[in-house]
Amino acid sequence: MLRSIPITKIAVLLLLLLLLFLSTTGHLVTARIWVQFCDDTACSQNCGLSVSINDPGCLANEWGRRSLKLHGSDFLGAYLVHSPDAGCGCQIDCTDLPGAGAPTCIDISGKATSQSYRFQLTTCKEIEGGAGIGNNCSPPDS
Repeated sequence: MLRSIPITKIAVLLLLLLLLFLSTTGHLVTARIWVQFCDDTACSQNCGLSVSINDPGCLANEWGRRSLKLHGSDFLGAYLVHSPDAGCGCQIDCTDLPGAGAPTCIDISGKATSQSYRFQLTTCKEIEGGAGIGNNCSPPDS
């Protein structure tokens, strides 16, 4: 004898299957993109471990790096926030990591000297009129 399944349970099951499908095809998640910090401007020397751009944590051990090597798929774009201290205490500069058609190597050697970095998906550029704040670090003591 077959039991009938309430329509709400069927709807929930179908929704869960749809979410599972979308998350595995990359259309629900922001991106499957990874970045490696490298010592030269051509992304070929001493590239570190891959870091997900979806990780908003502070990257404090990349001091002196000169480029970013991008790899992965479904990249919609992000920003790399540069901080002069070791703990991402403020932002002194910002690098736009463009989405579709982005270069696989981005030179960051011309940016402000930074001891730590973090990724964010919203703008960090004051001139773009978004939530960006520009340079919010205290001026150095004279």
